[in-house]
Amino acid sequence: MHDFDFFLKIAFKNKIPSKQQLKNLILKTSNFFTFLENRRPVDYMKDPDFLRGYLIYFVPVNLSKLYSIFKELFSHPTVFHKKDIKIVDVGCGPSPAIVSFFKLWQNNIVTSKYIRYTGIEQEENAIKIGEEIVKKLKPETLSIKYDFLRADISNRKTYIGLKELKPDIMIFSNSLGEIFDRSAMTQQDFINFIKPFTYKNEEFTLVIVEPATKKGTSRLHRLRDALITELGLHPYSPCLNSLPCSALKEDNWCYEERRWNPPWYLSFLSSVGLQINYLKFSYIVLRKDGINIKDIFHSKDIVVKSTSHLLNEKGKSRLWACWNGNLVDMEKLKRDTKKDDLWLKIEKGSYFSIDKYITLSERKVRIPANASVKILYKFFIIILWITWWF
Repeated sequence: MHDFDFFLKIAFKNKIPSKQQLKNLILKTSNFFTFLENRRPVDYMKDPDFLRGYLIYFVPVNLSKLYSIFKELFSHPTVFHKKDIKIVDVGCGPSPAIVSFFKLWQNNIVTSKYIRYTGIEQEENAIKIGEEIVKKLKPETLSIKYDFLRADISNRKTYIGLKELKPDIMIFSNSLGEIFDRSAMTQQDFINFIKPFTYKNEEFTLVIVEPATKKGTSRLHRLRDALITELGLHPYSPCLNSLPCSALKEDNWCYEERRWNPPWYLSFLSSVGLQINYLKFSYIVLRKDGINIKDIFHSKDIVVKSTSHLLNEKGKSRLWACWNGNLVDMEKLKRDTKKDDLWLKIEKGSYFSIDKYITLSERKVRIPANASVKILYKFFIIILWITWWF
């Protein structure tokens, strides 16, 4: 049985839900996170309807986001060849990040011989389900030691206790809201708690994933800039440099929109107004050693990150891109665009390169007809499943 169907089976204990029941549970859970965040009780995982909605919708979504992030991280030869990995997953809930590593390992994207995983979660019911998921989905031939600690992720004492674990990778997935909004923890507190994990650990990796809202993403970008400045961390992705966030300077926000194959039982959600064919989120991957995703491209040309979809306008097509710490408006005239031009295939979030450009203003450039455009990396998350209901 594939992972997605497994989450469906856990949620309904082998019973067969109707499509209307699925829709109601998913919409309730989605609204709970989107509109009722400040009123969400600490023990929300005790609500059986919420838990079902979370398992069938948010767990596949969260794990697929992490899969795509770690796929790009482990594309770097320095990380790919790492034999042993220690992972701390802060605020893991019932979707432990280690499950995304299972799929990466099965696809030979992660080749580690041993993985040590620790999930941190306050809600006991979430830990119980997380343990069940890891136990059932762990590949038999993968050597892994895992445990879950029940602890408050907004409590300073929790981070003091984690120092001895000395993790290689530390993950915060959809956790900043609970850390900052529900406690007296400040941004500086957070930085101070992360700092000890970076001592004498040049390969330390910090991964933070947040929803694609302006509030959440802007907070993440501010935290990114502070972590780089105060702890000497360096972006691996999605940023190409350590300069201050270009989106923040423009009072904007930068988020990912990655295509994926959603579980079959979610396909009807587009008819009720939910975008299901794309995963929307914001994230940062910071490292101590300074390696960057552009290292894997082997391009001598200018490397740029697209932060918008390609926009078709009269006489031209254009997009917004992050380039050398600036948000730049890039365009190409339709008369200069060739058939099957790679410029037309750039998607939001793609990394691409150009060898020529014309400066129109401080924040606007034009791609000439004789420029070479190469798409270096873009995302499509392929996760297969089997149909066993309906």
